[in-house]
Amino acid sequence: MKYIFVCLLANINLSAQAQQVDTLSADTTKAKKLKEVVVTATRTARNLMQLPLPVTTISNKEIKNRGMVRLNEILNEQTGLSVLPDAHGQGIQIQGFSPDYTMIMLDGMPLIGRSTGILDLSRITTNNIDKIEIVKGPVSSLYGSEAMAGVINIILATPQLGGSGSIAARYGTNKNADISLNGGYATDKLSLYGFVNRYSSGGYSLVPQSGSATVSPFVGYTLNGRVGYKFSDATNFKVQVRNYTNTADNNFLVDNDRITGDGTEKDLNMSAGLTHKFSDKFTGDARLYHAGYSTKSLLINNTDGSVYDQTFFDQNFNRAELQGDYKIINSLRFTGGVGGQTESVVATRYNDKKNFQSGYAYGQADWTPFKRLNIITGGRFDTHSVYRSQFSPKLAASYQLSEKFVILASTGKGYKAPDFRQLYLNFTNAVVGYSVFGTEEAVFELKKLQDAGQIQSILIDPATLRTLNAESSTAYNFGYRYRPINGLMWTVNMFRNNIRYLIDSEPIAIKTNGQSVFSYLNLQNVYTQGAETDVTYNFSKHWTVAGGMQFLQAYDQSVLDKIKEGQVFGNHQASRETVKVTKSQYGGLLNRSKYMGNARIAYQDDKTGIITSLRAIYRGRYGFSDVDGNGIVNRDDEYVKGYVLFNASVSKMFLKNQLRLQVTGENLGNYKNHGAISNLPGTLVYAGITYNFNKP
Repeated sequence: MKYIFVCLLANINLSAQAQQVDTLSADTTKAKKLKEVVVTATRTARNLMQLPLPVTTISNKEIKNRGMVRLNEILNEQTGLSVLPDAHGQGIQIQGFSPDYTMIMLDGMPLIGRSTGILDLSRITTNNIDKIEIVKGPVSSLYGSEAMAGVINIILATPQLGGSGSIAARYGTNKNADISLNGGYATDKLSLYGFVNRYSSGGYSLVPQSGSATVSPFVGYTLNGRVGYKFSDATNFKVQVRNYTNTADNNFLVDNDRITGDGTEKDLNMSAGLTHKFSDKFTGDARLYHAGYSTKSLLINNTDGSVYDQTFFDQNFNRAELQGDYKIINSLRFTGGVGGQTESVVATRYNDKKNFQSGYAYGQADWTPFKRLNIITGGRFDTHSVYRSQFSPKLAASYQLSEKFVILASTGKGYKAPDFRQLYLNFTNAVVGYSVFGTEEAVFELKKLQDAGQIQSILIDPATLRTLNAESSTAYNFGYRYRPINGLMWTVNMFRNNIRYLIDSEPIAIKTNGQSVFSYLNLQNVYTQGAETDVTYNFSKHWTVAGGMQFLQAYDQSVLDKIKEGQVFGNHQASRETVKVTKSQYGGLLNRSKYMGNARIAYQDDKTGIITSLRAIYRGRYGFSDVDGNGIVNRDDEYVKGYVLFNASVSKMFLKNQLRLQVTGENLGNYKNHGAISNLPGTLVYAGITYNFNKP
């Protein structure tokens, strides 16, 4: 019975999401109404003002007006979000959580491809997006693992009634080119949609004298197709396919040897969903989902023609889910579902094919006992083939003090399952000489090294390593939404996340070459806490000003305890003397800024067709390295200094708003930090053109 859910023959369609988004073409009145509706936070259509959870929405109009064409670009300008680069792409940080704690979804289905924990946001185009919904705080009560920090749901556009389509192109710095073509046709029953995107870059090097590219030249393609059919007023069916491929031309120097070769990346998503309204009170949904992600790289040493490195990674994900939505009475609605999924990975760094199987069930009650009060409660139970079963409850409430002021509060548990890497990794760095083993491989692989005479000393007996627990968090959010006058919105959210069983890599042995052998353990108890606020004001018909700030603290509680007991030491930056570290010197977890902010001013005149905006993004200083070797950030030279980025865009509309000409600039102050920030090559300037053609 443990994995019976895997045999289900259908998977969920976020019913409200599909129904609400698909009706955008119905008429202008409905379209305006739906702009206030969000679906990701509860899996049902809810009015944003009354929703008792911290949610942010980004519209298609806002994305296009700013000239953004990749997901990382638009998310980097949002309050409380920070885009973090590494060698495998650009991920997102929410409420102080690393990128692997946020679930990225496409029309309600999770995207995969986290070989090192980061899902690269730049592989997702925004040219076919209807809107983006961001839920901050744990949503494991509905979505399970990887939703411990929150969820970002990318809702794709649907065609209008009749024929519609557009072509868009952007070209600029570093030979960066983005070209999109989409077309659709819809009747009362049938909906057809197709989308093609080509994204390429000449790459760049932050240190040209090194002879190596920071980002290699690449070409990527996205193909997306959707077919929907309305069998009757009660039954809808939809099939969707998305395919992404990317090829990078690697070229770099290692000890004066030129290394070259191609690297390929492929991402495939397929889903089929059926929605049936059994009665005015009960609606059922079913959906099947498949995702496949793979990378392959072959690097050649041009000096002697030998293979420098050859790797591959192949992941598959399958899910089946059923959901029911039942309105018990007008003030009480119940949403529940069951599902199952299988995952597998075959990769260079794993000894053989690895598999996970899991099943789950969730339920949620949405109750409005009286007009001003809304209460949402529910939970999800997950079983898994490797780690312990998890239960993730949630309780949220909002109270409407007036039509203009709503307070909201929520608490819930989130969790993140150990991934394939933490369980099964088998990797030895051929150049440096260190090794990293997943907990399931550590005993066997360490014995092999001992038998080969490569181990000098054992620090932790791998036989004592326990099966990893899922990381878990208990979260609290409290805030309000305030709309004192038309055109002005002010939101505040305060949060606290207590994280247990944090998984971290620790040395378990020392090799004879002086390097370490690492494995993974449930070690630290960590917390993140802070507050964020957003203000948006529309005035004088044409103008909008907005701004937001986040204050964040992210600390390892065990380090704080040791500092309090006087057990943490470091080297004084000037004198090099050994000194005790004080609480005020402890900088918290790496890569977390205590202060972040943004501001923008925008102008739009429909009569002249001119649209322009200027944005500023501030990121305060954050810990980057451990210079004195005590395992924490406690000196000024261990930080990246704070900085401000300026972005701007100017558009002119022609031909009754069918043609848009646009110029976009990013990082206009030309800020660079070669050693710490790889995704800022300096000022970027783009010119773009978009033409919409519609046939009613």
